[in-house]
Amino acid sequence: MWRAVDLLGGLPAAAHVEQRWLADRRSFTNQVAWIRDGGAPQARRDSAVAAARRLARLEREQQRLAVERAYDDPLVMAEYRMTGEAFAGEVTEAEPARLEQGKRPVLRPWITVATADEMLFARGAVLKSPVRPAQQATVVDVVSPGAAAGDARTRIVLELKGGMGRSLTPPPGTVPAVGEQVTYTSLRDDFQPAPKFPDIDDTPWTHGGPPPEYVPDDEDARED
Repeated sequence: MWRAVDLLGGLPAAAHVEQRWLADRRSFTNQVAWIRDGGAPQARRDSAVAAARRLARLEREQQRLAVERAYDDPLVMAEYRMTGEAFAGEVTEAEPARLEQGKRPVLRPWITVATADEMLFARGAVLKSPVRPAQQATVVDVVSPGAAAGDARTRIVLELKGGMGRSLTPPPGTVPAVGEQVTYTSLRDDFQPAPKFPDIDDTPWTHGGPPPEYVPDDEDARED
């Protein structure tokens, strides 16, 4: 076991580890401050509204962890490639300076990715790359292997948006170059507003109505 611990200790930390560690410390500090200021300890049983809020938060954290693990670890991402939620391949064509004309031109590069993975995304699907998470890639076209003579790979044409600054010329490295190995996935950790729950005093009768006011007593410290 200790040899395994030493081996793990020699590995570099994943990119999102420090961010999660910071969030853990912040949560612990907030809880300590709450107790210190006279706040009640964690209830043995949540009220209906508190339980719904807790479940929503835990589900959101679980989703975030799943996305971060896949972005950090190619072996985890491989599982999503097998289920069709991601694909990896080689950039075979690139138009980094492509402009979309409208009221004013906007930078919308196109790239073509050749992949041997099973391709389940349809036109219009919005994807992200772990290497460029601030950039959005929309599937423009999918060319089946049979249409490309001598190559059994599927070709996906992607339109890129964001992560390239405000200029009409993308900075170096912001658009994948021909020959680069890339991964794209439908796994995304975009901002999601917290769901709206009623105040505890407005708990509907279907969920027991407003809970009684908490009154501390000696039973709070008793273990089962």
